[in-house]
Amino acid sequence: MTAGVVIIGMGNPLLSDDGVGIAVARAVAERLRHRKDLELLELHTGGIRLMEAMAGYRQAVVVDAMLSGAPAGTVKRFNATDFVTTKNTFSSHDTDFATAYDLGRLVGVPLPELVSFWGIEALEIDLFGERFSDGVAAALPGAVNRIVDEIVNGRAA
Repeated sequence: MTAGVVIIGMGNPLLSDDGVGIAVARAVAERLRHRKDLELLELHTGGIRLMEAMAGYRQAVVVDAMLSGAPAGTVKRFNATDFVTTKNTFSSHDTDFATAYDLGRLVGVPLPELVSFWGIEALEIDLFGERFSDGVAAALPGAVNRIVDEIVNGRAA
């Protein structure tokens, strides 16, 4: 297991708000670019691929769009234990992340003990476009600040 932190942005940056996870992850990585123990990954699907992406790290932070019915731009943090599926962490061609994580642990994959999921409520995820809806765009700086604080200070803001 490395001593590092992986921040995983999920989504599709060509589908409006669906790209918010990648945008936030990129911004966090840019803010923390001086840290040699931080790696940025971008994924478009979850399940087993997500579990494999965090293997070998001490800490994993996953950022994705979510569709919970909350107002667009709502930012919510989940632990692995209270995890709910966000937009890209579940795949009908794979398995959900919780099952993949449990399976990985069972077979000895070196998974991080510290895993957090950050969901940003999306308004529009099916329209082609590289612009975020107003609520999602307004939420980006706060989401980045909260995730940076979690990584740097070890606490969720």
